Amino acid sequence: MNPRIAPQAGTYSGRNLHGKVVNEMGKRVVGGGYAAGALLPNEDLLCQELQVSRTALREAIKVLAAKGLLEPRPRIGTRVRARDQWNLLDPDILAWRCATGADAEFLRHLMELREIIEPAAAALAASSRSAEQLALIASALQAMRTAKAIGQWVQADLDFHTAILRATNNPLLMPLAAIIGSALESLLGVTARSAGDFKRGLPDHQKVFEAIESGDAQGALHRMAGMLSDTRTLMKQAIL
Repeated sequence: MNPRIAPQAGTYSGRNLHGKVVNEMGKRVVGGGYAAGALLPNEDLLCQELQVSRTALREAIKVLAAKGLLEPRPRIGTRVRARDQWNLLDPDILAWRCATGADAEFLRHLMELREIIEPAAAALAASSRSAEQLALIASALQAMRTAKAIGQWVQADLDFHTAILRATNNPLLMPLAAIIGSALESLLGVTARSAGDFKRGLPDHQKVFEAIESGDAQGALHRMAGMLSDTRTLMKQAIL
């Protein structure tokens, strides 16, 4: 099974024309509409398809080039770069990948990213969080308890994990909150739906919170690692 993930709003999926052009072009490239190594259609055709001016199209291409997706070449055209040259941790690229269909390999890679970062982040949060940051984690946990639908649960779960990342107070880790947020929304949407009772993971989240609240860094690390192991199991069930 190849699960389809609901589109997530990226930085460039807003209402303005520039954002819409970047978003549409980004999804086409990341989703395989334009093959790696291929040249984009000529400007006139793209402008006609997207119903935009050449200026708007060229500005969008500049944005996508900065993300490593495209390579404009004078007198030749704009070529799609190989996937290994893309900035895969860019939140927009993650969002476009999710919007165009996340396959089993992609979900596995997201899960591995979480397992590398989040247990250590939980341990760091336990030793460095402020009272205000702890309250934000607690608020997200309460929202999980009271969620009436999967969508509400997924948003609250996302808020819970993001609040933990921010509670590390590490300036090099905190920017990862937005990146991991894209990954989490994809994974949580899959695993929540495969869990039957989408609140099945609530006790594990409670244990992570209690370890962070008590300042138990090792406990927080192990609780988070255990919870992610359960998530991996649910993910495998969802994509079989």
